[in-house]
Amino acid sequence: MRLDEQLTRGGAGYGGVAGRENGGSSAEPLALGTRTPDCTVTGNAGENEPQQAPTPDALLGALSAHVRAQRLRVLELELALSDAEARILSQAQLLCGVGAASDGGLFSRRPVREIVEEVLLAYPGIGWGDVIGVRRERRLVEPRHRCMTAVYDEREDLSLPALGRIFRRDHTSVLHAVSKGRAKR
Repeated sequence: MRLDEQLTRGGAGYGGVAGRENGGSSAEPLALGTRTPDCTVTGNAGENEPQQAPTPDALLGALSAHVRAQRLRVLELELALSDAEARILSQAQLLCGVGAASDGGLFSRRPVREIVEEVLLAYPGIGWGDVIGVRRERRLVEPRHRCMTAVYDEREDLSLPALGRIFRRDHTSVLHAVSKGRAKR
């Protein structure tokens, strides 16, 4: 099935092909809102007038919205994976009996959200959504940079591109925040 057909149908099957797959004949009537062999879409019940096929701009818009939604889901999953890894390692620390005074090795990782929440305690009224948001207000820049610096310093296992994905920024923005934070020290 072509992409434009999937987008216009929303993934639903259509009459003629579904009938053939199940051993039926190809002479079955088409379901409403489906594409006919001459690339037109059938209308509502009782109408035999073909409608126009979706324009390339409409298909492109639907596809770009789908890609944006998938990109946001990937970012959420990467953050969840990073935090899950930290939780698993802390549980392994408890099971292995490694003391709390470890040398900062494999078992000393805290979840990113926990690190960010600790930094944001000094900035009332600013939350995780503000830190990863697109706004560039003066009141948000310093907390965002402090969060990036704190996560960079504590989670050495995360690369700059990974931190950029977590904070929804380019890796060079994270590098700038870290170097700016170190210059102030």
